[in-house]
Amino acid sequence: MTLSPGRWYVTRPTDPRVYTLEPTLVSVRSDSPHPPRYVHVQTFGCQMNVYDTDRIFQALEPLNYTPTDDPARANLILLNTCSVRDKAEQKMMSQLGRLAPLKEYNDDLVLGVAGCVAQQEGERLLKKVPYLDLVFGPDHVQELPKLLERVRSDEGRVSETTFFKRKNYEFIEAKPRESAEKVSEFVTIMKGCDKVCTFCIVPFTRGREVSKSRELIVKEVENLVEVGVKEVTLLGQNVNSYGKDKDREVHFDELLRAVDEIEGLERVRFTTSHPMDCTDGLIDCFGELRTLAEYFHLPVQSGSDRVLEAMRRHYTIDHYRDRVARLRERAPDIALSTDIIVGFPGETEEEFEETMALLREVRYDSIFAFKYSPRPGTKASEMEDTVPEPDKTRRLDQVLKLQNQITAEKMQTYTGKTLEVLVEGPSRSVDKGQSHEWQMMGRTRTNVIVNFRVPMGDFWNNRLKGELIKVRIDEAKAHSLYGQVVA
Repeated sequence: MTLSPGRWYVTRPTDPRVYTLEPTLVSVRSDSPHPPRYVHVQTFGCQMNVYDTDRIFQALEPLNYTPTDDPARANLILLNTCSVRDKAEQKMMSQLGRLAPLKEYNDDLVLGVAGCVAQQEGERLLKKVPYLDLVFGPDHVQELPKLLERVRSDEGRVSETTFFKRKNYEFIEAKPRESAEKVSEFVTIMKGCDKVCTFCIVPFTRGREVSKSRELIVKEVENLVEVGVKEVTLLGQNVNSYGKDKDREVHFDELLRAVDEIEGLERVRFTTSHPMDCTDGLIDCFGELRTLAEYFHLPVQSGSDRVLEAMRRHYTIDHYRDRVARLRERAPDIALSTDIIVGFPGETEEEFEETMALLREVRYDSIFAFKYSPRPGTKASEMEDTVPEPDKTRRLDQVLKLQNQITAEKMQTYTGKTLEVLVEGPSRSVDKGQSHEWQMMGRTRTNVIVNFRVPMGDFWNNRLKGELIKVRIDEAKAHSLYGQVVA
């Protein structure tokens, strides 16, 4: 069907046996030399992938692509993938299988894989999946229009996974208008990682560290604030090492201080950090900077010094304890979270118990815990995986059970307190039909979700979105709080 500019059309899925959706009204741009097309992106993995998906939409905009939630309507479907855990990679392969029938009913459809699995597999992925058209790594998001041109030309199927040299890598400047309806937004400050931990595939899928200039970061945050964003999360595989590739022209704590001075910005968060690069200067920012929220994700991975050495983490548990103690000295109410890997090759029962002891000692507010799974190309994948799968499962269950108990106790301490909440919008429990109250939600400075009741008019008008309000906490649930707005 040929679409004419300026007209409205009712579109339906190409094959209702594959995806069944309601008809949708679509407008067609008349100011583009390119025919109107639609792109559907499914994002797996971390915040960095979410950010990359936004840049994918931005790169496609000049080609007159409009995002759609309906895969059956799309001319381009991309899976933006994660390879940190084997499970995420399996999900991607399963989803490719579900999307395959769409190729039979739409000759114009380009099916592609982006992100870390694409970088990891490259040409091999094209051989595994014969109906796949495009594979490209994170470094090539800005080149997506050229890659599509190659796919739609006589070249056919394309794989592009070479890394740019540091001096040649360019960050895509985010367009603030895409964030106009958001309260919180991600801002990438660097890409890649130079640590090369033995279990981690990130250096092989994201490349070496490259820092974005301080001037561009500050400009992006200022532009976001101008369109109404109140909170930013600074992203990087290891934000603490920001500037190292530029001979430390600017340290990470200096960047935080520069962002803190932006008028109209209410909160700043960052992720992820490495304990080895958690400097006293960074710790001093807590309690000093107006915008820096009291939440720190500091991955420890294991409570055993021997396992940490085998992981090539370059710190000891005593060093980690010192960082935690200094953080709590500077910001007594700071919320801490971490990553835990159980069943790393060679981990003994005694070493696992050291991890359990660390959890009891530090008492994190929350954790992300995983069973070790070998990732291709990493040093740990060459080690003998000596921990049986049942033991890995048992250890993970023990970690989660202990942490759930600690988290529940931590959540109870909020009851009766009045907290500052940045309102994000309607409560998710309302969206899922789990409550008949008019509820909205927001987050505390310690990154805890708070649901609270509002008058019906405020709910429908979304009047409080983006506001900082005071909420008295009446009830603590497993992973969220419930309270009443304090006038």
